[in-house]
Amino acid sequence: MTHPATLTALTAGAILIAATANAASYRLACPSAETSTTCMTASHFADQVREKSGGEIDIQVFPAGQLGSGEKAIQQMRAGVLDLVVESLSNYGNFNSDFNVVSWGFAFRDDAHFEAFLASDLASAMEDKLYDESGIRMLADNWAKLPRVVVSTKPIETPDDLSGLKFRVPAIPSYIATWQNLGTNPTQVPWADSFQALKTGLTDAMEAPYDSVLSQKFHLAAPYVTLTNHVYDSMSVSMNGARWSKLDEADQQILLDAATDAAAYSRELVDKAAQTVASELEADGATIIEIDRSAFAGKLAPATKEQEEKGLWAPGLYDAIQTLE
Repeated sequence: MTHPATLTALTAGAILIAATANAASYRLACPSAETSTTCMTASHFADQVREKSGGEIDIQVFPAGQLGSGEKAIQQMRAGVLDLVVESLSNYGNFNSDFNVVSWGFAFRDDAHFEAFLASDLASAMEDKLYDESGIRMLADNWAKLPRVVVSTKPIETPDDLSGLKFRVPAIPSYIATWQNLGTNPTQVPWADSFQALKTGLTDAMEAPYDSVLSQKFHLAAPYVTLTNHVYDSMSVSMNGARWSKLDEADQQILLDAATDAAAYSRELVDKAAQTVASELEADGATIIEIDRSAFAGKLAPATKEQEEKGLWAPGLYDAIQTLE
């Protein structure tokens, strides 16, 4: 005779197995390592969706760029090859040019200013256009990420300290224009060769994610780490618009709620990671420098207008962002 408690457990297990078997399954591409703050947040998001849906929505996270990353992953998601992607907000500039303003140097005063932008009608309108014209539904635009900093062979405390430096930048037009207008000589060096370039003097400085300075040991070749946070960016989670439109309102809300919950989780992870990076850099002998960011933003002001006139983003968008409190 089967004990009632055993029967209950077996029944619950059978229901769970049946729910899993019948679950709607979606693939999510994450560009970073499985243990990164970004992919840990993506996994938390997937867990929350599974829990809130009673196992009826199953999101499988593929970390480390297994399914692609950057613009390529977004294109695949747009085409329906992928269901969801987690990517930097600035990577949507090729799908709606207004997102280019996110990658323009010193566009935001501080965390509060950037968060005000993400919560504004300006950002909502950009995301609505992304959905209407590119079939991409953004579920959240405010997952935290570690800042970008400058690592250099000499201290950088003011814009004048950048003058004439051989500065490694990625091949992104807004990045190149930013550092060129700040007085550096932008230099193209493959990421894999960046440490050697600093070590041999081929370059004097470079910009990079804060955690990459530590993991790539750039500080051992260039011991000054300046907390420029020159690009306020965030991680976003987006879904193929056709997949999104097939979900009923209840399931759509589950995804939105889980994405919102994951944003708070990402902030906790990033804050802890930033503290760890700082302590380990200093233990290795690096000097961490804080700056007056407004001085750098002021020097870029004329170039900002030039970029807008070139059509990098919509006329008036940058000024509208500056009025946000």
